[in-house]
Amino acid sequence: MIKEPLIFSNKMADLYFNASTKKMVVIYHGLVDYDLLLEIIDSVNQIATETGIYGTLVDISELRGSFHRLLGYMEETGFPLLVEQGLKFQAQIISDDLMMQNLSKKIEKLLTSLGVNLKTFTNRAEGEEWLNYQLARKG
Repeated sequence: MIKEPLIFSNKMADLYFNASTKKMVVIYHGLVDYDLLLEIIDSVNQIATETGIYGTLVDISELRGSFHRLLGYMEETGFPLLVEQGLKFQAQIISDDLMMQNLSKKIEKLLTSLGVNLKTFTNRAEGEEWLNYQLARKG
């Protein structure tokens, strides 16, 4: 289903990016590991800085554990950097895990305050359809 090329992968996530549409897809899986999270974030930031970014699909539906420890960095540095590089839309995919739902609400509040149009889904196909529609309207 994912059409973008795979450009980074570790034990916690797969990162796909299409340079022509500036669409990024990050699919997380397994147990949260802070060092692996930092690897992913470094890759996301590098790509966004080098090429720009318009839309992201972030699937945390298969992620277990808490990434709360990272929210301060994302609020102060990570999200502002992505917005500065052009981020306008984000679809986030979540499970019924209460911890992930609470964290995703915090992310939604942060990104919305920065002007990003964010929508939460429980189904990746629906999230991708919405994101593709938003990106097509933008262009």
